[in-house]
Amino acid sequence: MTRLMHSSRLSSRRLLTAALTGTVGLAACNTDKLLTVPTPDVVLPQDINSPSALPSAYAAALGDFQIAYGGGYGSGLNYNEGIAQMSGLFTDELLNAETYPTRLEVDLRDVSEINSSTLQTFHDLQRARATAELVSARFRDLDRQNPDGAEVQALAAYTYVLFAENYCNGVPASSVDDKGSFAYGAPQSGTQLLNAAVAKFDSAITVATAAGSAGSKALNLARIGKGRALLDLNKPAEAAAAVAAVPSNFNYSVQHSENTGRQNNAIFTFNYLEGRFSGGNREGTNGLPFVSLNDPRTPFIDNGKGFDGTTEQYLPTKYPEYKAPTPLALGAEARLIEAENALRNSDLTTFLAKLNAARASAPTYTADADPTGIPEDSPSPLTVADIPATTTGQQDLLFRERALTFYLTSHRLGDLRRLVWQYGRNAETVFPTGPYQPTNPSKAGTDYGTEVNFPVPREETNNPNFKGCTNLSAGIV
Repeated sequence: MTRLMHSSRLSSRRLLTAALTGTVGLAACNTDKLLTVPTPDVVLPQDINSPSALPSAYAAALGDFQIAYGGGYGSGLNYNEGIAQMSGLFTDELLNAETYPTRLEVDLRDVSEINSSTLQTFHDLQRARATAELVSARFRDLDRQNPDGAEVQALAAYTYVLFAENYCNGVPASSVDDKGSFAYGAPQSGTQLLNAAVAKFDSAITVATAAGSAGSKALNLARIGKGRALLDLNKPAEAAAAVAAVPSNFNYSVQHSENTGRQNNAIFTFNYLEGRFSGGNREGTNGLPFVSLNDPRTPFIDNGKGFDGTTEQYLPTKYPEYKAPTPLALGAEARLIEAENALRNSDLTTFLAKLNAARASAPTYTADADPTGIPEDSPSPLTVADIPATTTGQQDLLFRERALTFYLTSHRLGDLRRLVWQYGRNAETVFPTGPYQPTNPSKAGTDYGTEVNFPVPREETNNPNFKGCTNLSAGIV
């Protein structure tokens, strides 16, 4: 199936507003009023004006986050690639198996500011942020103690984390106030985005804690998100404390469905249906051998040649169907955050114990794409002998465990950046580098670029406060 060129996008101004475009409409609101607002794709806070509107608003926030994170599929959506997929293509998780130039730029670490594929993903993530912030604010106004509001608040915080980890420094966050006035956001550094995320997670934790058992899902989602943001801020001890109470078996996954293209898992559709991407296997010299490791956290099946007719295509059976969920926050992540803190303190006993706790609780998948959900065995426990003697080797082990546990969940780019700015690695020793697919006749002759994050799309210059990325380094500063 050929992928149509993206049509011209709506202006940055319109897509950075609180557009409630989730899978469930705001049925409890006045639909005539929604059709006559000054900007049709904007729903104002006063349009969610009673507690009866909150369930639909909640569904809308989840729907917009799903598109931004796991993507969607269908001509009406221009085949949206979520950030989990695009960041995987930028790193070593996925290899381009087609000829579409904008996605080839991503795989090459050489992304133009006018790249239409990354523009779509950026817009979707901004829309998810704006929707989640609007809906969480209405929960605070109309039903403050509802744990659904805490969950949406946590999702809003996650969008800030995803911007900080995946994009250059200087991402703005614009907003619409109660009267419909549009406020252009100022560029924010990664540190500012992450600090904002921590504050939002704290707010969600407060509400979820007060809700008791009904708030446990939102509580653990927010705890893991806070730990992740603090780890990005190079505060491993605080990060470990934030996740200490999270159960190892916790799993918050973004749900997909067979019902509509919007609800489909885009990783499945792009890989299984269209042959666009392949699982990475030592991509660009530095890439991990995701395929050849044959690990139950990342099993693959060989599907022959991909869309380009020359790239061997390996399908990740983690996402074997339209409705496959995309993990966002796992108890295994809490244990790996604790493992990293232990390693920073040279406590190898705790380091080993936390790695094994993460291994025991990490989701695993069948190698034959069996959709029954029956997992294979967990990875074999690590032993003292498996812990490398050198600090560098121990760090490599930690980040390999993170890569396998979080495969295609938009963790990898942030981790590679952290290896550079927190651990002192050279970018060209952790990112794919050198000749690009040198043995592939349709791809040979090109070298990888040197980018370590996504640029903010040029359309954002419609924002008078935005003059371009303030920092293109791997550091989240």
